[in-house]
Amino acid sequence: MISNITSDILVALVVLGVIIVIHELGHFLVAKFFGIKVETFSVGFGPRLFGFRRGETDYRISAFPLGGYVKMAGENPGDNVTGAENEFLSKPKWQRFLVAAAGPVMNVLLAVGLLTGLYIYGSEVPEGLYAVVGIVEPGSPAQQAGVQPGDRVVSIDGKKDPNWLEIESRVLINPGKSLPLVLERDGKQIETTVEPVRKGQAETGYVGMAPFVRYVVRRAWPGYPAEAAGIQAGDEILTVNGIDLRTAGHYIQEVMQGINDKTIKVTILRRPPSVAVDAGAGSDPARYGQNPAAADKDGEIKEVLVTPILQDGRKIMGIDIPPPTVKVKLGVTEAFKKSVDTNVENASLIFQVIGKLFKREASLKQLDGPIGIVRVSGQAFNLGLATLISLMAAISLNLGLMNALPIPILDGGVMLMLLVEAVMGRDLSLRIKERIVQVSFVFLLMLTVFVLYNDVLKLLPPSQPTP
Repeated sequence: MISNITSDILVALVVLGVIIVIHELGHFLVAKFFGIKVETFSVGFGPRLFGFRRGETDYRISAFPLGGYVKMAGENPGDNVTGAENEFLSKPKWQRFLVAAAGPVMNVLLAVGLLTGLYIYGSEVPEGLYAVVGIVEPGSPAQQAGVQPGDRVVSIDGKKDPNWLEIESRVLINPGKSLPLVLERDGKQIETTVEPVRKGQAETGYVGMAPFVRYVVRRAWPGYPAEAAGIQAGDEILTVNGIDLRTAGHYIQEVMQGINDKTIKVTILRRPPSVAVDAGAGSDPARYGQNPAAADKDGEIKEVLVTPILQDGRKIMGIDIPPPTVKVKLGVTEAFKKSVDTNVENASLIFQVIGKLFKREASLKQLDGPIGIVRVSGQAFNLGLATLISLMAAISLNLGLMNALPIPILDGGVMLMLLVEAVMGRDLSLRIKERIVQVSFVFLLMLTVFVLYNDVLKLLPPSQPTP
């Protein structure tokens, strides 16, 4: 358990470290280009741990790795401003604007570059090209909307020909909102609406429909209950305590949380290597037909007893069940275009969430902080390099867009004040700037505390009372 947490932390530090360095490098390079003296280039905040000095700049690693900064000479009105030519405040407003904008821009470029490289190299990407419904949970909003297994999702909330990730994204951020849904069944189109319900500690949307997925184990974690019970890579999990996963209308994770027994009976299908099923490839019903049991004729049915453990407040066996994937390998132009399209789609969803938060149509519990990033980084690392790179691209895009928001203590706030001063034709007074920064700092501090509180709540078991 401890080694697993340590691994997750190390992965998160690498992910955040790369993103932070790229962000601060943007500020650094543009500042240097305009002849501004850069005194400090720091990854992390707080006391200096170690580093080196080259020229006029101290390159350092600081104690709290939750961000970073570039300190430029004469950057703040409260600094010892001498009016020297190489000070930040001595430069024209347009140059200062570009220095502030460079960090967020570099994060967006990193997101585009990572996905472009991923598509060029070619990898199994968790994307799900086949938006064909395989599971409909009984009594769920999807069933109430008339969705049936075998239906193809033609559009949802205006998004045409969505893949499963795009469907899930729209469902997650729209709890309580009726979403137009167009299905194709037996060659005919059916128009309906589905209203996601709030679910889980994050209160995200849920409709209860999913692709058909065969639960083929990619890896049994060493030292965890599944390995101890004899479950191996390549085994397909068919039932859990007698519940057939292919017809239950629930994912395996949800089924396990609803079982009160300490030890559960798991039925697995172990096939010879010659007829092994690709892990996570079951989202394409054409591979196995509409009968989920069609591929079960070759192999040995075994029953094992597993005693799950609690981790992050949830019961786990210790297995990797990869999501449905698709092989993507494109030329440079096609890869770049697909990367841009994906990032534009992700950016649109981010701004939708921000808008819903301000309008109180979405819960602040959806926000993840450092603990959440550690958790998902570890999960992405276990799912493979492609998933980790996709996560890094998403975090980098998120960081770039968040920093561009017009909050004075962020890059976007600096850009906004420069625009205001340019329109006014004069600089704001030092007193006004200090008050704006103080209020913004308090706001960000309160938001940070709230996000950390959310992170801790998500680590508690579902039955644990809220502190």
